[in-house]
Amino acid sequence: MSKQISNDELVIHFLNVGFGDNIIIEFPKDSGERQFGIVDCKNARKTEEYLEELHNAAQQAPNRLAFICATHPHYDHISGIRHFLDSPIYRPHEFWDSGFRHKSLTYQRILESIVANRIKMVRVSSGMEWYFGNVQISALAPSIDLRNRYATYGVDMNNASIVLRFENNKVDSILKKSEEYEGVISKEAVRSAGQSVVILTGDAEFDSWAHVVQEYPKLERSSTHQPLVNKMINNLNCAVIKVSHHGSMHSTPLDVYEKMSPAIAVISTKQEMSTKSVNQGSITRGLFPHDTSVLALEECDAKVITTDGSYEDQKMDNGTLKDSANAHPGSIVLAVPPGGRPRIHKLDDGTQDPVPLLRTI
Repeated sequence: MSKQISNDELVIHFLNVGFGDNIIIEFPKDSGERQFGIVDCKNARKTEEYLEELHNAAQQAPNRLAFICATHPHYDHISGIRHFLDSPIYRPHEFWDSGFRHKSLTYQRILESIVANRIKMVRVSSGMEWYFGNVQISALAPSIDLRNRYATYGVDMNNASIVLRFENNKVDSILKKSEEYEGVISKEAVRSAGQSVVILTGDAEFDSWAHVVQEYPKLERSSTHQPLVNKMINNLNCAVIKVSHHGSMHSTPLDVYEKMSPAIAVISTKQEMSTKSVNQGSITRGLFPHDTSVLALEECDAKVITTDGSYEDQKMDNGTLKDSANAHPGSIVLAVPPGGRPRIHKLDDGTQDPVPLLRTI
């Protein structure tokens, strides 16, 4: 049953922009107003129109963005960013960057706008944290180890991607952490985590995930450690994942998905087909999302939803569509209640203006 989006919910909007990432973060109301951030931006026009609708829905005037995060400097993730850096209305307080310096003109123009507009630039690496009321943002990648190799060009740009973990808590995260230990028991260990967690992955691929799982291990139950770990801790456990690199065959390995156990997997993509010569024959496969990526998500029992509807529009053995309700292109709206399970709704770009937003999902 659908319900009204409440003031204490974190809302994440995955805009349908074809092949590319374009995500708007809508933070819970704090001191009477919602703050907004952007993680990657391919289409500036659609993003600005969407932001105007969000401000109207929140009954507040447009204001500066809290941040813009460029997960990595590939064109399909950054082509719309400069517009907002130069905007007198939406110019962000901070620009979050992976530190991978790219020679493209688009990226160079972004750096010039940051300098000209005196925007604070933050070079992100794993372990960094930000707090917006009860919402905690943690950087899972890029690893320091990978980041320090950028200058040698020993790291693929996709593996330089920023990976962000969002968690909407019931109480203020900073105060909660100050009360973490009570005797030999860690409150952090016994709290119920995961169901209000969303992980946005940029285009991170296998090299990056190898470092993530090493730096954020899944700790098993133990009665011998001090402080006592009396319940499994798994910082990768999440309710929703934005699948990396549009669901390519190199996006995320199955063992990482098994640690995450996502209930919902959002893929921002536009299906592309490819024919490859193999053993004097050929195979035709979908590149985005790739069959191996989708199969790994299905193995983990995740509900897959794509911005272009290509996955949902596939026919199963019995002739019915995998997901007839979502077998169309459209932006995806995700509402994350504090400490609760997210709700998701897909707009329909084919039958309505893609900008108007539902406030009941």
